[in-house]
Amino acid sequence: MKKTFYENTWENTLALINALRRQNRRLVLARSLVFPLMAALLIHGYDRRLPGEMLLGLFLLILFAILVVRHARLERHRRFMRAYLGVVAAYLARFTGDWKNEPVTGAQYRKEKRPPDRDLHIFGTASLYQYLCCARTKAGRDRLARALSAAPRDLLKTKRRQAAVRELLSHPLLCLELAARGARLPDGHDTRDLVRELAEPPAISPRLYFTAGTLFSLAGLGSFLWAAFGGGSWAPALAIWSVNTALALAVYPRTQRVLAPLGRMAQELRLYGNIFRALERAPLRGDALRGILAPLFVPLRATRAQGRLTRLADCVAMRRNFVFFILANALFLWDFHCRAYFALWRRRAGAAAGAWLDVWAEMELLLSLAMIGHTREVYTFPRFLDEPAPRLTAEGAMPLVLTEEAGTPNDANLTAGTLVITGSNMSGKTTYMRVLGSNTVLAYAGAPVCARSFALTPMAVYTSIQIHDDLAGGISTFYAELLRIKKMMAYSRKGRPMLILIDEIFRGTNSADRIVGAREAIRYLTLPHAITIVTTHDFELCDLGREGIPIANAHFEEHYEGDKILFDFKIREGRCRTTNAQYLLRMAGIIDEGRLRAAPTHSEP
Repeated sequence: MKKTFYENTWENTLALINALRRQNRRLVLARSLVFPLMAALLIHGYDRRLPGEMLLGLFLLILFAILVVRHARLERHRRFMRAYLGVVAAYLARFTGDWKNEPVTGAQYRKEKRPPDRDLHIFGTASLYQYLCCARTKAGRDRLARALSAAPRDLLKTKRRQAAVRELLSHPLLCLELAARGARLPDGHDTRDLVRELAEPPAISPRLYFTAGTLFSLAGLGSFLWAAFGGGSWAPALAIWSVNTALALAVYPRTQRVLAPLGRMAQELRLYGNIFRALERAPLRGDALRGILAPLFVPLRATRAQGRLTRLADCVAMRRNFVFFILANALFLWDFHCRAYFALWRRRAGAAAGAWLDVWAEMELLLSLAMIGHTREVYTFPRFLDEPAPRLTAEGAMPLVLTEEAGTPNDANLTAGTLVITGSNMSGKTTYMRVLGSNTVLAYAGAPVCARSFALTPMAVYTSIQIHDDLAGGISTFYAELLRIKKMMAYSRKGRPMLILIDEIFRGTNSADRIVGAREAIRYLTLPHAITIVTTHDFELCDLGREGIPIANAHFEEHYEGDKILFDFKIREGRCRTTNAQYLLRMAGIIDEGRLRAAPTHSEP
């Protein structure tokens, strides 16, 4: 059971964090004891001229430095493990339904001019996006939103994504590690500024600054050695150090502007360095993932270039100390060297930085698409059929937004034509359409789908499920639906394959006009290049097959136990024979028992 795997991972991670906490307390205690003892030995040994105590004090100084380094490393490990624990908790939330409380819903990507976004719950609270997303950067989230655009764009690219996701699913612990590495980045981190600043061509000649810095540094060092050991005057050394300081101060404003990105990016660079190292050592051998990761190795190794930039960022950060700034520039023209190294790095590696960050954005997308395979017991990678006519087949298809225990699997075997689905209220008609539509969107994105098997041809997805009026625009619910169906008709003239999903067709008008309008709409949308699914309570629409229109009928039904209405949510062939509206009215307290008994039975007239 996958849930058991993540529960065990949670327990193991929690135990490791507790062990690290105990180890941290021991290190803090050791540092607290070693430092005063070291200071006492060094001071006492120096005062009393005791070489033994001085040596022991130096040994404790080295030990203290080792403890400081180990403590810093331990703190980094603890921060990572806390992020790791948070990622495991997010995976576990997919099994319980608590993922609907995740803050990243993708609502900002929903477009009113793209009806499937709302109709199929692609974006927003309790949506496909919210379930899948484990991206931390803006670029990764944007890619996931584009992948879920309900359009079959590039099937070759989709198949490569499928291959990459399939390989990631065989490494669940690696996926957790990568997601935890990414989770330490700032929420919604926008890498565009970082890419632009790193790729900006240097405004100076690195050779000029290297030469000036080296010459003045060597001149200062030479004059110092001559004065200290050759019996020369200190005046040249002091003069050169003064000139160095004056030069550094003269270009200080410009240096601050040039080196400012390194100060802002220091922490981000370290985090991306950890991500790139994890990707470089990852046991990923498939062609799809090797192609995605290639920019980390060619034309230059990302971790090496990033490591140099991180060390440079550390050197730049040391300039913030005023004493260090004065001494380092007087002796070595530190700022000149920092500017020269940064300019040289930009020239050699700046243009490649954008490709490295694109690699991580794509990996965030793949990790998100793999979420289904990690957290669902039943899933499959869809097959894309190479057939001229539209086709969609599914076995055991289920909704992603419900837990597997709550969902009911259903089958489908759809070809060109119209399927009219009837059934009582709350019996599962709309959910069935959404299951097929949302799994189609996941298929085109390159993700696994919630089914035992799923196959389809490329089709544009058009929906009319959640219809809202627009008071400000003077558009009624009925007219809003007319506009949607008009768009379907306009696209159908192109002759391209379509999947059309219409819920409660023309429910916003009276029954006589609804039936007339629905007949004509179904007649128009029943096409050799379209799979059309329509749900309705109007049994008259089930008879269109007698008029020569290629339609099929299916239904959902309910049964009664005492005062309870029970549904099995299974689709069946043929038209529905029952309704349940009167019983629902009684359950809501709108009509009483006497009126219900006097009313017609709940069978079809």
